[in-house]
Amino acid sequence: MSTDWSIAFKPILDLHSKAIFAAGSSSVGKPVVRKIRRAILAAQDEQEEPIALPTSLKKAIKEYYAKSLKDKEEADEREAASRPREPSFYKKPLSEWDVAQKLFKQEIDSYDKAQQQSKGLEYSIKYRTGNAREWFNNMTPSQQQEVKFAMKKWNEEGAPEETQAIYRKNNLKKTLEDFAEQIRRTMGCRIVMLVSHKKKASQTLSVSLHETMPQNAKKKFSVSSSGIKEWAANGFESFGEWSKTEFYPSEDSDHAASDCEDGPVLPEIIVDDEGYAKLPLRDGIGLKGQHELIRSIFHTSYKVCTGGSRPVPWGVITASPSNYLEPGSVPTGFVVKDPSHMKTEEVNRLWMHWERRSATNQKLVVFIKAKDADIRVTGKSKTKVVSTLDLDEEDQGRPAPFASHFTERTTQPAAHETTPDDVAINDRYTFLETLSKNENYLELVDTTRDLAILAKQNPISERHQDLPTWADWSWSENYLSEDIHTSYVTLMASLNKLQTCPISGPSSAMPVILGIGLLYRESKRVIEYEEDEADPNTPFYLPHSAIDLQFLVALDEAVREVLFSVVGQIERLNKEGLSDEVEDEEMRMVVEKERHEVEEKDVESEENVVGGEEQQEQEVEEVVQKGRKRKINHASSNSRTAW
Repeated sequence: MSTDWSIAFKPILDLHSKAIFAAGSSSVGKPVVRKIRRAILAAQDEQEEPIALPTSLKKAIKEYYAKSLKDKEEADEREAASRPREPSFYKKPLSEWDVAQKLFKQEIDSYDKAQQQSKGLEYSIKYRTGNAREWFNNMTPSQQQEVKFAMKKWNEEGAPEETQAIYRKNNLKKTLEDFAEQIRRTMGCRIVMLVSHKKKASQTLSVSLHETMPQNAKKKFSVSSSGIKEWAANGFESFGEWSKTEFYPSEDSDHAASDCEDGPVLPEIIVDDEGYAKLPLRDGIGLKGQHELIRSIFHTSYKVCTGGSRPVPWGVITASPSNYLEPGSVPTGFVVKDPSHMKTEEVNRLWMHWERRSATNQKLVVFIKAKDADIRVTGKSKTKVVSTLDLDEEDQGRPAPFASHFTERTTQPAAHETTPDDVAINDRYTFLETLSKNENYLELVDTTRDLAILAKQNPISERHQDLPTWADWSWSENYLSEDIHTSYVTLMASLNKLQTCPISGPSSAMPVILGIGLLYRESKRVIEYEEDEADPNTPFYLPHSAIDLQFLVALDEAVREVLFSVVGQIERLNKEGLSDEVEDEEMRMVVEKERHEVEEKDVESEENVVGGEEQQEQEVEEVVQKGRKRKINHASSNSRTAW
């Protein structure tokens, strides 16, 4: 039997499964199959009682891996669909029991109902936990493995990033303050915390400082003296660099492994009479250690220029090194950047250049200019010149006495986003697809396009009196109306109107999909809003919008409901054979009216939409075939939101 041979030679099959799964192909290449076949035959020859092999071993091997790949794909889809989005679910480390209830909810529910029916009990929730435990204790090995994999992944990654952003925005400041106060009251401890998190922009972080509110001291620790301010600024610098490698692993992380923590101690940087660094020896120092030496050399020279201990503003210098460094400080054409990002060849090139300068008694690096905010002014008229930190929303209103190049930003105006009234009729489906990357929403747009092809309609749209005013192709504003941001009741009422709007064809579905898409786009704006990066034209009500995680969950559910309705219309047309005409006269009047408007405004666009009859018939046939494969229950499947 095939099961006998696959079990007997499972170690050989497992040996190659990792590479096959990594390739992700549904078919196994011939060279790999031949290699596995030879290994199995060789192992069979060594058996005292050879196990019978299938007549076509190559075919059996392919079928074995095809089934394994299919099972893996199903497991991956189940994990993605079952993964909870609510951050509070991840407050404590998840157990296998916690994960199994999410992954196999349907299986547990079915088992629970079957058990209660078999015992002649009237269904009651009080028996569910016991039945669920019984199912859990009898999971198959593959189910147990799937649970362990999901548990490890969910514990490592936590909640999805988009929900983390909302939860952090609403809870981080209060959570840290409550924690600091609790430690003070219960243990008598004072705390200073550096906190970092990823920001929406590529390779950027936000670094902030939270500390215990003083009870007796006049000032907080972080602003109590000039020396402490400099210490805190350096702390921002170091913690920011460490956080970047934590959140954005790169090739530098690979080099770091080669630098043994117990390796040679870094040599002390010796300075000359003017305070400039002399070149130390780097023999036996790993790449990471050399990064630190380069950083120290630059920082020592920057201290001479500023008169203080401000960190080197690498980002500013990288953009314009000639404005800050004396000619000859670095090799010609050398890209000045944070030392931790320098590769081995860059380090060697810079070091050899410095060796030549050192041999001729030249200073290694000389700064001819510094950031204005970093220069310390001395004398009786001394004034404090400090930079503003890139604080999060939770830090608004707090003094920002430190500077950190790591958190500097240049605010760019937000790119103009198209409004519905600017979209030509031919481009409506394309516009809808740009509003969100949510999988179910994109499926909804695609399904509506198929429905329009079956009904032989252009991408026209009915006007629904009951829908919100912005759920219409005449909407000309870049943001939705203020009332949905300031009133949660209005927000949910608008969503309910979209969800329950009757759909009888593609023209009645279009404004519903437009409204849902605009809500997704607006939600993305709310989640990604950062005060220091906001466009000046951003509405004042956006930072305090009523859109929250609960609404996003309801929005996902609404998409599935509408998708269910549209799929039902496609099945109805296929069943009744009415794909070549519109059902009622009222719909025809709407179509003719819309077409008349299009002919007046955009004749060329209308001609492109109509197309040839042969092409339209071919499209209809493709949609019919797709409709046969599309399952209505697909509309009820869960999906993670992707912006």
